[in-house]
Amino acid sequence: MNWREKLAALEQFYQRSFQTPRFIEKVVTSGSYAKKVRALARLGTRTATEVDLLCSQVEHLRRAFKVMDDLIDEDTVRDGSPAFWFTRSGAAAIEQAAWDIAQARQIAARLEILLLFEQRLREVIEGARLEVELENPGYALLEPTITWWRVVQKESAFRLFIAAALGCPPQVCEAARLDGIAAQMLDDGLSALHGKDGRVENSDEKLDRLTYMRAYGVSAEEAIRRGRELKTKIAPILGRKEV
Repeated sequence: MNWREKLAALEQFYQRSFQTPRFIEKVVTSGSYAKKVRALARLGTRTATEVDLLCSQVEHLRRAFKVMDDLIDEDTVRDGSPAFWFTRSGAAAIEQAAWDIAQARQIAARLEILLLFEQRLREVIEGARLEVELENPGYALLEPTITWWRVVQKESAFRLFIAAALGCPPQVCEAARLDGIAAQMLDDGLSALHGKDGRVENSDEKLDRLTYMRAYGVSAEEAIRRGRELKTKIAPILGRKEV
């Protein structure tokens, strides 16, 4: 896929989620985002039943993002197994991801957070769109640092959504947003040193992505150090112990 085809796929995925997308096959996740919900729940105001719903919702979101990330990144392997789009098709990946988003939207309506859901979802998608636009050889990258912060919405908006949906106070919501930024810094640095999830190819290098190192002119080791430092600073706010 070229960058234009990827942009079209992202838009098709989003628009299809408002229609009646078909379920293709359940996508397996590690459950890590549901764990994030439960870890933050004690800092919020949701009931146990609502927390269960939110766990289900973020797992639908995680499945959708996982499938679309692999398609856009052209990754053929995920967690040691063939990627969804690679064994089925790009169209099937878009359909399944749209189905999961549609399920997440229904839960948002039940929890009366539909506006929040749509706002943060669009931010995640806009970050993904910008990352793809940067693959255009004619893109004029004038402000690498600012552009990286726009791209990192893919992570920060998702984590901010979790905290806000739980009814966490403003300082916790901001810490959750920063946690997403730190996670991207670490992912950029660790992927440069060790690859992504044991894959032979690092999609950041393959697609010449705008990583934290490239935006700030630092080494992968420095990106990792800064990411860990940020996580350590916000850990007390999120009730964690980070090193």
